Amino acid sequence: MRRGAAAVLMLLAAGPSWAQVSEQAIKAFARASLSYAPGTAISITEITPGTTPAGPYQAVRVERTSLKPDAKDNFAMLFDAQAGTVAAGLLFPLPATDPAVTPGTLPLFVQQVIPQALTNWLGAKVKVPWPMSPAKPGAVVPLVASVETGYGAMQMPLAVSADGKYLMIGSTWPVAQDPRVVRREILDHAEVQWDPGHETAAVKVVEFSDFQCPGCKLGWSNVKPILTRFGGKVRHGIVTFPLVSLHPWAFRAAVAGYCIGQVWPERVVELKEECYRLQDTLDLKSLDDVVLGFLAANGLNKETFLGCYLKDPSVDAVLRHLDLGYRLGVLGTPTFYGGGEALPWAEPEWFEKRLDAIIAAGGRPEAAAEIVAKPPTPMPTNAAARPQPKK
Repeated sequence: MRRGAAAVLMLLAAGPSWAQVSEQAIKAFARASLSYAPGTAISITEITPGTTPAGPYQAVRVERTSLKPDAKDNFAMLFDAQAGTVAAGLLFPLPATDPAVTPGTLPLFVQQVIPQALTNWLGAKVKVPWPMSPAKPGAVVPLVASVETGYGAMQMPLAVSADGKYLMIGSTWPVAQDPRVVRREILDHAEVQWDPGHETAAVKVVEFSDFQCPGCKLGWSNVKPILTRFGGKVRHGIVTFPLVSLHPWAFRAAVAGYCIGQVWPERVVELKEECYRLQDTLDLKSLDDVVLGFLAANGLNKETFLGCYLKDPSVDAVLRHLDLGYRLGVLGTPTFYGGGEALPWAEPEWFEKRLDAIIAAGGRPEAAAEIVAKPPTPMPTNAAARPQPKK
């Protein structure tokens, strides 16, 4: 039986030992997870069923096409139909082991093999503890990796199939809920640096940005005038998401932005824009001089700032921002969420029309009408900064 509700878990088989999530539910979850694009079509490119003593799972890859003729987006998921969960993000097949992974050896495999694989990929020290939970592990086991940034450890959500064949870098979600609704609920209670004013706006737009990211500079030049036109209908906030493996001064800039925001919230966007302006010439040594110069130019108290800057509470706050981003599914910057939906920042026409539709739907993108738009011009190939493995 087929149902129209996009977020409903649908099973193709009555027997729990071989339950599978339907093609309709797979496509609906992927569509709601990806950044919005008009004319979206989701095609399943790979489904690999797996069987474990804890039950079955499905490793799924999909491809999204849209009105962008030169762009295809790929997305991967690990479904545990019996648990009603899906891990989504970056999916990696793991090398076969001899002997094969069993329920008895899975905890040791998680704590020894997976950290080494992630350390090699990320170029940073990684620890993955076995979850201390009374719940019996299912066919897909949610995990949390502790990843060293050089300033402290951030928490990165993972999942592993119970047979040790697949690793997912990404959060675990309930299949029976639209991920846009889940994101919106999380962001409603998250630590966001809000621009002053517009507290009663119909839609909250949350920007995950890296002050050293060229794509963020481009994205903000596209998005800022749109937000200005919407005025009090939209509330804008920033969550810093420094890509520490790519950008050497981004974390310190994020801490500076956090500290300025604690006392002078109206200045955070201005500091971000100053970093964007000087992006090509800034380095780790010159960043502090630029920030102190920004304080002086705007009459902001230096001693108040230094009482916060790079102290444990401010560093921990930026680490929490990274934790939040990974929990929501942020894998690159910039990412803009409007009402919990990832918005197409690279296409200003789409961004503005979609935001207008979300406002008309009372801030609920899952209920918003599809927009009518024309195909875009090709985006510059070097526009966005995306996390890449170290070589």
